[in-house]
Amino acid sequence: MDYYSFTFQIKESWQQELIIAALDDIGFEGYEERENAMDAYISTSSFSESAFIQAITPYQEAYGFSFSKSIVENKNWNELWEKSFNPIVIGSEIAVRASFHPSFPEVKYDLVIDPKMSFGTGHHATTEMMMRLMLKENISQKRVLDFGSGTGILSILAAKLNANTILSIDHEEWAYRNAIENFQLNHVVTATALLGDASCFKHQEFDLILANINRSIIVNTMSQFAATLNKHGRLLISGFLKNDELQVIAEAHNAGFKVVDQLTQDDWIALALNFI
Repeated sequence: MDYYSFTFQIKESWQQELIIAALDDIGFEGYEERENAMDAYISTSSFSESAFIQAITPYQEAYGFSFSKSIVENKNWNELWEKSFNPIVIGSEIAVRASFHPSFPEVKYDLVIDPKMSFGTGHHATTEMMMRLMLKENISQKRVLDFGSGTGILSILAAKLNANTILSIDHEEWAYRNAIENFQLNHVVTATALLGDASCFKHQEFDLILANINRSIIVNTMSQFAATLNKHGRLLISGFLKNDELQVIAEAHNAGFKVVDQLTQDDWIALALNFI
């Protein structure tokens, strides 16, 4: 599968975050943020020129940035992430590294992630906040749904936190396959990866739902989360900006949820919700 790479010449990091949020809504799948510029990636089969122009024009008119487009082959993408993926440590408990990095024996949870084209390396604020919220939960022996699982990083952490069973769902085949690879790298046997959408968890019940995706999918799936979550369960969500907080909370309230905890980082927000 080939990808389009868009390079945006944007100086302000907060402007980059706004562009990422807009591109998320039209199917972009990966980003590399740099000083004064950022790269965004989308598969050629998913790209719509009209949707892209509609999403980007208001921001381009407001901020006056330029951008260029090129095609990136799979093998070049993989070379890119191998060169740019540096291990990270989150607090004193979690390390995220690739299989070619040395281990972190000093941390409690050493996660091995070979992301290839999948979202979820821990480098993005939303993934880090989701993991921080997970550390506050008692996940032992819980039934967990990881919706929009990407690399499977949150599922792997859930497994290391002794979850009973984990259902990991993503609608992209390369993400589904990547999660399986990463489960094997981390010796995870309690997680099951599925290729599909919200219909895959219909009529099931979970104690904890993880959804680090984007605003539109979270809002559109909120009622389904409510239908499948144990009445004493917890919903952890991220993937949207602080500007979208009121909309997401309003939709959550309509579905019967209340906010019990929240984190913010780099203009992104993560929420923990219970039933009212």
